[in-house]
This record gives sequence, C-alpha cells and structure tokens, in this order.
Amino acid sequence: EQVHQEDIRAKFEDGILRLSVPKKDAKEVEKKNYIAIEG
Repeated sequence: EQVHQEDIRAKFEDGILRLSVPKKDAKEVEKKNYIAIEG
C-alpha cells in the first residue's frame, strides 16, 4: 500500500523473472504473497 508503481523494477534473464519492490518500513512482518504468471 505504500509502494509506488514507479519504484517497482522487473528483469527477465536466463529464464528467471526477478522483481524488485523496495520496502518503506522494514519493521513490518514479512508476508508471503503469490502472483499468478501465465504463459
């Protein structure tokens, strides 16, 4: 909710999609979220 779209980076190399989403508050407990990828 505090992450802005322009701060998110994605890179596809060697068959791996890497997403970089910067955290605003490191004190929050880490949650596992899943994103469906089709293709």
